Amino acid sequence: MPWVYMAEIAKRNPATKKEIEQVLEYRRRKAKAKFYTDENFPPLAVKLLRANGFHVLTTQEADRIGHPDENHAAFALKKGRILLTCDRDYLDERRFPLIHCPVIVVCDFGSGSLNEVRETFRCLRTLSHFPQAFDKWTKIDAKRDTWTELSRFLDGTTSRTRRRVYRGQLQEWVD
Repeated sequence: MPWVYMAEIAKRNPATKKEIEQVLEYRRRKAKAKFYTDENFPPLAVKLLRANGFHVLTTQEADRIGHPDENHAAFALKKGRILLTCDRDYLDERRFPLIHCPVIVVCDFGSGSLNEVRETFRCLRTLSHFPQAFDKWTKIDAKRDTWTELSRFLDGTTSRTRRRVYRGQLQEWVD
């Protein structure tokens, strides 16, 4: 099956009462994501995030330059921050198993132009509307046209979801 609009998926599989209450609680508290960037995350991307009101702590500001990737993941987890990186090594499940990681977003900015950075950040705009995603073990492989989310749930199950924004609306690839 091809791309399906999320509105259609939501109609077929409505949120539970508990899920709705959780979203309302996050909105009541005005919960916002906090980010931590590793060393290879571009300054232009940090500047763009901050210009859009996001709280970002860089490796330089945290005085963690030269630390290995495992230390960056552990620091983000301890501080309750989403780790932003361009380092695809974080997608390796053997090295960084979901159960031991914070939410990790691996960005592919292409050549790194302002327009390509904006295109890649589409998934972060979506995440900012669904803060409950910060509470689960998730890795996001964010590209300019699509992103893939790998999530682990409390019952031990995992899911892989591919999404995109098409003509201003969120879509999901359904097999």
